Amino acid sequence: MPSIIDKIRKLFVGKMKTTQAGSLFSRRLQKSCYKAGGLDTGSRKKPFWEQWKSGTKIKPQETAISVNKEPGNVHYPLKLTLLFGSLSFAGYLLLTGPMHSLYDDLRYFRIHEIELSGCRTIGCEDLRKFAGITYEMNMLSLEPNAIRNRLLQHPWVKYAKIKRIWPDGLAISIQEYRPQAILVQGTEKQFSYVNNMGVVFAKVAPGRELDFPVITGIDSLATENDRKEMLAAANLFLRLAERNNPNLPAQNISEIHFTETGSLILYLVEHPFPIYFGKDEIKRKYSQLRRVLEVLYRKRKGGARLEEVAYIRMDYQKDKVLVARNQKG
Repeated sequence: MPSIIDKIRKLFVGKMKTTQAGSLFSRRLQKSCYKAGGLDTGSRKKPFWEQWKSGTKIKPQETAISVNKEPGNVHYPLKLTLLFGSLSFAGYLLLTGPMHSLYDDLRYFRIHEIELSGCRTIGCEDLRKFAGITYEMNMLSLEPNAIRNRLLQHPWVKYAKIKRIWPDGLAISIQEYRPQAILVQGTEKQFSYVNNMGVVFAKVAPGRELDFPVITGIDSLATENDRKEMLAAANLFLRLAERNNPNLPAQNISEIHFTETGSLILYLVEHPFPIYFGKDEIKRKYSQLRRVLEVLYRKRKGGARLEEVAYIRMDYQKDKVLVARNQKG
């Protein structure tokens, strides 16, 4: 039976072997260049909540970010400026400079298709020739504003728009003046169209439409101001008639005649009697005439004849209209 001394000796000998083995294993790790951190042999880091409870200060994680710019980025704005300037200069040379003659004869950019729209009174081919548009023109050297200005010189063209259709097409759309009346002037009976702004814009060519109200009495002896005032009065009346009131529609206006003193006399298509308007207050007199004709049309349904009216004076009194009737026998 082992004694107490033998038990103590075995205890100390086992402890020494464990220490020596651990030292030998540690030396082997050092020789093999292992790091203690990779084997998790260091002291254990306390969790966040343990550090917070123990009052240990938590250092925030810091990350260093380099703010130094690369050397090449400093020159980017300068390079972009030089590139933009070079492109602008090249574009200038291409469109207006010495290189203009180099592409002027390129067949690829010559016009092969021309589309004209809005031509009602004018022939499209005549309008194309008037504007000087040919199939030999080049899309790159084309000047839309110049073509538009030439089109607007045509008496019938009120509005024009030019659009390139690359690579070889051209679209032209126009808006014509709309005739409102025909002006008859002089002893030779010269006929001219008047548009809806009261402006004389084109002569009536043979074969053109003539189904418009006629304005007479404005001859070449009148002053320019008198002519403008007469045309303005006729234009105002025709614009009011364009509202197409059933008692006085625009298609029932036959003639607007001006006397030597500038007074307006109206003639209707269906009835030959004159309607004297005078000079002023065309709008008010038009409204009165519309109501008078409404009454006369009602009487005709009851047996009275509108053809018995000799004339109507809208300039009789401000609030009264004189309707004269033919006397029989």
